[in-house]
Amino acid sequence: MDFLKRQAALRAHLRRQHVDAMLISHLPNLRYLCGFSGSNGLLVVGPRQTTLFTDGRYREQARQEVTGARVVIETKGDLWRAAAAELGPKQRLAIEADRITLAQRKRLFAHWKGLHRLVLTQGWVERQRVIKDADEIAALRRAINLASSVLEATLARMRRGMKETELAGWLEFSLRQAGGEGLAFETIVVGGARGARIHGQPGPQPLPRRGFVVMDYGVRLAGYHSDMTRTIHIGRPTAKARQIYQVVRDAQSAALAAIKPGVAASAIDRAARRVIQKAGFGAYFPHSTGHGVGLEIHEAPRLGATSQDLLQAGQVVTVEPGIYIPGWGGVRIEDVALVTATGAEGLTPTPKELLTYGL
Repeated sequence: MDFLKRQAALRAHLRRQHVDAMLISHLPNLRYLCGFSGSNGLLVVGPRQTTLFTDGRYREQARQEVTGARVVIETKGDLWRAAAAELGPKQRLAIEADRITLAQRKRLFAHWKGLHRLVLTQGWVERQRVIKDADEIAALRRAINLASSVLEATLARMRRGMKETELAGWLEFSLRQAGGEGLAFETIVVGGARGARIHGQPGPQPLPRRGFVVMDYGVRLAGYHSDMTRTIHIGRPTAKARQIYQVVRDAQSAALAAIKPGVAASAIDRAARRVIQKAGFGAYFPHSTGHGVGLEIHEAPRLGATSQDLLQAGQVVTVEPGIYIPGWGGVRIEDVALVTATGAEGLTPTPKELLTYGL
């Protein structure tokens, strides 16, 4: 990862905004700018120097991870005081206004007397992060491929009467066994009528004897996240089940085909939604079609009806239409795609044909 290049780009933005320094507190932004992955840190990006402040727990970790920044270990426990001491009293300072609490702001001002020179910002670093460089795309590919690689073996463990939690447990164990650093988010495994719960969590309920099972999961690898959903069917699918699955698959195909640089993110949502509405299921697709993914599981751009984002080459997004019918169940298919100069490159290698299992 070229952390110095990222810092240089941020410094150029600070100069354009007539800002002398920026205090960064959002941990994914710290990792993006200097490589630090700890749970407690502040980063000051000044005109010529970048300084990371953390505590003694991360002394060795920071030494190994951090590139392009001086590391200060704060032994008294107050990073905000340490960062304030780094700031000149006349510096015009930018802070991530949407990322700090009132208590943290109070601690900063207790030691830095430049309130009148404060610049409240939102998304300055995140706007850099929205375009992935080659190293980031490679990291995302590895995470996506790892997540995809465990699905078949996990499904082979399904047994009649198995609980949702048990299947989710095998899936999560497989991700760890394959080398995953952690889960990208809480795993979703919901079967039968519970599949209508869009963000349903695995419960003690047994898998259905006949019906869909929605599996939405991801892994974190080198800080980058994967995200995929596959919906499998236990037993012989009904005509309705086959129809709904095909509608969702067609909606995803339409959305993927619409992706290209310069296209409004809302147009991708419309492309998927149009297919589902035409089939008569529009009322059962209540969420956005997708979102960006990277160092966080949800990033810009948002592929939603009200999104103001425009697609750009180098963005990485999920495409995940679904249909959820209360009392019946749900179907969602989700892949990750890279926006290229000419369209979209699908990064998720797992097949999307309707998979059926007879337990």
